[in-house]
Amino acid sequence: MIERVHDGHMGIDRCKRHAREVMFWPGMSRDVEQRVRRCAACTERAPRPPREPLLFHHIPDIPWVKVGSDIFQIGKNYYLILVDYFSNFVEVVMLTNICSRSVIGALKEQFARHGIPAHLVTDNGPAYASKEFASFCRTWGFDHITTSPHYPQSNGRSERTVRTVKEMLKKSYLSGTDFYLGLLNFRATPRDGIASPSELLMGRRINTRLPIHLSKLKPSRDNSEDYKNIREKQFKCKTRYDWHSRALPELQAGQEVIIADGVSRRRRGRVQARAAQPRSYFVSDAAGRCYRRNRRHLINIGQQGSAYGATEPTESGCIPGTSSADSALQRDLGNEATTIATSSLLPNNNAQKIDVRQAAISAKNKFKNLFP
Repeated sequence: MIERVHDGHMGIDRCKRHAREVMFWPGMSRDVEQRVRRCAACTERAPRPPREPLLFHHIPDIPWVKVGSDIFQIGKNYYLILVDYFSNFVEVVMLTNICSRSVIGALKEQFARHGIPAHLVTDNGPAYASKEFASFCRTWGFDHITTSPHYPQSNGRSERTVRTVKEMLKKSYLSGTDFYLGLLNFRATPRDGIASPSELLMGRRINTRLPIHLSKLKPSRDNSEDYKNIREKQFKCKTRYDWHSRALPELQAGQEVIIADGVSRRRRGRVQARAAQPRSYFVSDAAGRCYRRNRRHLINIGQQGSAYGATEPTESGCIPGTSSADSALQRDLGNEATTIATSSLLPNNNAQKIDVRQAAISAKNKFKNLFP
């Protein structure tokens, strides 16, 4: 009967409802659930874990301490970009090739101009993963932080800057204008409530082709207010992002998982250990090869009944054991801090009467001191 209930490889919740229509025995729900979780076909085709609450990079309060870097290609030309996490100041260098020696030479030129950063954030490109580059990091005395492979979101500052610079280059080629004039204007343009990248990095405005009084070019600036606005903007982005995210359970060494690379490429693996970076694991496949993957790339075989190892939603879309208002708040707020806050804002007898957005705003104000 259990095998017949699972015909068509339906999920745990549907299989239970199908069985309850016509039969019963003690422990039936448990038996059906265990059968679905052991199904190899369901495990192989389990949905990828959803996105987790946003875990943003720490932004230092002084410029050129934390710098992101990436390499991109347009046509036959390669470019190296450097972006400062505090000021958003961008440096673009054309490369003759993308070997480690060329990348190191370009980085040395920029570091000699702006100083050596404390942290350099890159992806796992071949130029950044070589022994030569590791020796360069030790010699120059900065920390090299690599993001999870196949997860460009964790290097989002560099990826977004690459997109901006690419569009600038393409438009310059199409219109026949000077790319470096566009880059100059980008560095001199303030953001919403935040000073321009050049002011934050150099403490002064830079001269462009627009008319400006000489007194405006004198260096005199305090970045404390801009740093406060940067952190506030970062927190607002996290709040919006976390509305549609949920924390995933941590994996332990020895757990069997499905390694989901891309849309269709999947293979079985086993967790070896946690990586030093957040939400990153070392996993090995059947051939013994070891990989580093983000938590979103790993599907826990023992919990494939739902997308993220939690109880499957019911017909109303709520998690069993919670009210519809509570579930809506958990979906909208998403992160741990706001969930803790709303537990004190939502008494059980008034849960249905509380407006979700108002509760989110109240939780944000209550925990604002966590993000000064």
